[in-house]
Amino acid sequence: MSEKIYRSILGCIGSTPVVELDDALVPDGKRLLLKLDYFNPNFSIKDRTALGLVEAALESGELAPGGLVIESTSGNLGKSLCMLGAVHGFRVRIVVDRRVSPKTVAWYRAYGGEVDVVAEAEGGDFQRARLARVAQLLVQNPGAYWPNQYDNPSNPACHFETTGREIALLPVDSVVASVSTGGHLTGIGRLLRRERPDVRVVACDIEGSLVLGSSFAPYLVRGAGLSWRSTNLDLSVVDRFCIASDQEAISVCRILAREHGILVGGSGGLAVASALAWLHCSDARTCVAVVADTGANYLDEIYDDGWLDAHGVWPLERQQLRLDLAQKLFRAPQESGAP
Repeated sequence: MSEKIYRSILGCIGSTPVVELDDALVPDGKRLLLKLDYFNPNFSIKDRTALGLVEAALESGELAPGGLVIESTSGNLGKSLCMLGAVHGFRVRIVVDRRVSPKTVAWYRAYGGEVDVVAEAEGGDFQRARLARVAQLLVQNPGAYWPNQYDNPSNPACHFETTGREIALLPVDSVVASVSTGGHLTGIGRLLRRERPDVRVVACDIEGSLVLGSSFAPYLVRGAGLSWRSTNLDLSVVDRFCIASDQEAISVCRILAREHGILVGGSGGLAVASALAWLHCSDARTCVAVVADTGANYLDEIYDDGWLDAHGVWPLERQQLRLDLAQKLFRAPQESGAP
């Protein structure tokens, strides 16, 4: 059979592989599958999100070739939007904050993207400061398109049609995904509610986030959590949720890399840690965790011993990690204390 030939790089988005985790942290007689969405062209699930947002805007006329896209991002979505700008012929200006990696900025510029850096947080919150800067730029650039990944319904809609359909084909009884904008979790959950109502949907958040937590505090894992709850998060499709710590998520990241050759980002570690906990704490038999991005983006952070030491976080020993995960609390969505 001949290899499929795509008309552009966009054809390589989606249909990502699934790997079963063979590890003693998985309870006996149960299975944990990893949906490795870092096999997208820019090594993250945000390629799917960006494609859905841009295609919907092009179809509606909100965005045209030669137009300008302005968006706030902590990293991955910006890479995806800049790639799409190169393919479709529109300009992209990415608003980041001063914590952004120089390598990430170079990635944007390699695709021809423009970068706007926010130097100061707004009330200690860089995410809100970035969004305030986006609002300024939209006034200064009439006709520019803001994808607004937090509230744009095209975000969950694209995951309904792609990620959700791929997961619905798997022999699982549960799916675990992290929350931030809520896009991929909501899209997956809505599709499963319609076509696989037997599959339970479990959300996980990082300790310190206000998406599902009750109080905000700084956290280390990037790509998960927010200081507010976006309108794209539909809790009606969530059966249970849990909150995990930086230490638990990072500990799982390190185990996956050093013992399985699977290099995942912090939000992936969060999802896998929570999936392991779900298998320990429920009657679930086979679960799939959505791994949103690659650990290659965080080699100088969560995979660097010096960085962890400077932040006072050390990976847990296996026995302690297993004990902590086996005692994780899972709650119904209505028990969320987030505002």
